[in-house]
Amino acid sequence: MPEQITIIAENRCGLSRGLIAEHGFSALIELEGFHLLFDTGQGFALQQNQPLLQYDLAKINGLVLSHGHYDHTGGIIHVLEKNPRLKIYLHPAAFCRRRVKKELAGKVLELDIGITLSQKQMEERGAEPVFVEKPLELAGGRILISGPVPLKVDFEKPEPGFLIEQNGNFIPDNFPDDLALAVRGKNGISVLFGCAHRGALNTLNRIHEIWGLEKLDLLIGGTHLVGRSHEELEKTIDGLARFNPARIAVGHCTGDQALCRLAQRFPDRFIFPASGLKLQI
Repeated sequence: MPEQITIIAENRCGLSRGLIAEHGFSALIELEGFHLLFDTGQGFALQQNQPLLQYDLAKINGLVLSHGHYDHTGGIIHVLEKNPRLKIYLHPAAFCRRRVKKELAGKVLELDIGITLSQKQMEERGAEPVFVEKPLELAGGRILISGPVPLKVDFEKPEPGFLIEQNGNFIPDNFPDDLALAVRGKNGISVLFGCAHRGALNTLNRIHEIWGLEKLDLLIGGTHLVGRSHEELEKTIDGLARFNPARIAVGHCTGDQALCRLAQRFPDRFIFPASGLKLQI
């Protein structure tokens, strides 16, 4: 089997009959001798798409959670049903309660959007949570979990409206748990974002500090450019161009406007992201 990344859950689905999309993200990284699941989406696509994509959750060596939102953690229960002794890599803040402010019918509501299992519930099912508070390598140094991402790019700040519970109060969320993955493949390094709540450029800068990104093969996952101003969007795209990725397949929370601009700016590099997409690395 070729070494590859398969998108299991995305906001859009491809042309294969039977695959479903959902608001969420999940991807399977398959290296020789090591399989890693990155996020689980809400869990519906993870279950529905398995017969067609033919992945075996019982054979994965670990699960990495990019942050503690339901659309990246909702399938944990299903994963642990198939693989109960799994190591789950995450930042401890992923277990904090999370909310988002939404205006509905003229009222501002705070909706719960946090992780779907507590640490205790994971452990009761046999899982081993592994806290990632600094960069961590897996698979003999071929996979890097970024650890916390410093906020250095002046226009990349966590968007307002997201809340995190601290000391019994909900305060603006700066996403201390936001993690990304980097994978060494034959064509270079692939970077997987969950949502890049702390900024796609901040994330790439962090990975570059640790590993170097002289040969960046692939960008994939969510970049949360939805709702950004035109100026911020163009600055981000300019920043991505400086990293010179060979392929760009970002999606999920990136937003339609940003996807269109990326396709225009990188017509020969942009790949439309969808559930079921397989990319050799």
